[in-house]
Amino acid sequence: MGWTPEIYQSRIANHSARTRHPAGSPSAEEIGGYSEACDGADSGGTALVLGMTPELRIMAARRFRKVVAIDSSEVAINLFADWLPESLRKKEKVIHGLWTDLDHHLTGPVAVVLGDGIVGNLPGYGTTVSVLKSFRKWLAPGGRCVMRNVIVMRDVATGRFRFTRLLEDFRAGRIDAAEFGFTARILGFHDVAYDPDREVLDNARVYAELDAMERAGDFSAEEASAIARYRFMGTNYFPSEQSWRELLAAAGFSPPENQRNCGKLWNDYYPVQSFFPV
Repeated sequence: MGWTPEIYQSRIANHSARTRHPAGSPSAEEIGGYSEACDGADSGGTALVLGMTPELRIMAARRFRKVVAIDSSEVAINLFADWLPESLRKKEKVIHGLWTDLDHHLTGPVAVVLGDGIVGNLPGYGTTVSVLKSFRKWLAPGGRCVMRNVIVMRDVATGRFRFTRLLEDFRAGRIDAAEFGFTARILGFHDVAYDPDREVLDNARVYAELDAMERAGDFSAEEASAIARYRFMGTNYFPSEQSWRELLAAAGFSPPENQRNCGKLWNDYYPVQSFFPV
């Protein structure tokens, strides 16, 4: 059970204003980091956006001559296709297809590859190397990749992301609803839901734990709402810091460079990063 229509809808904060909840979607400040990382890329070229992330597509359409957005979900395409301002839509081509099949979707080089949570939606190490190599193949001279991916930190075992700690911090006002709800899913049950050998998070296991706690009355309505925003019942590939650097090197890219720090808890494990072909 992966990206259902209900899950896409839960990410939306305000339908009429076309805004989405932070953490699960890049904030304005994070989009600024994406934009800064595009400095030096050919603005007369094409931006490839992986997925239908509206915030990224809008930024790309403002900065580049053409945008190609690729997503395998018809639900996401139908839901977010018209979120670009009408004046920018003529610059965008939306393709229903797979990121693993760029050779069938692209007709020329791209100036940048942009994405949000891309690696987490791939099955594992081998596919990720293959996809990254494909990005490298299609990048024009001076091109680069800019994306957020969940990277499991070396200090995750210290307990600062453990669910009980997150709940305590939220109740004390030290973190906000987005920091609490998103991190609860990604790292809150790392010790029981994450397979360190495969580097895969079983989200169904995470929400089995959370649902049991909710039935027991361990959450307030506000806490339950923050958790529900980021619900996802599939699996995610979340590489360790070491694996992530190895993946990039194997695909022919430079080590990742962190962009603007948004000052939120997820910046430590879900940063905007850029990397270049070497």
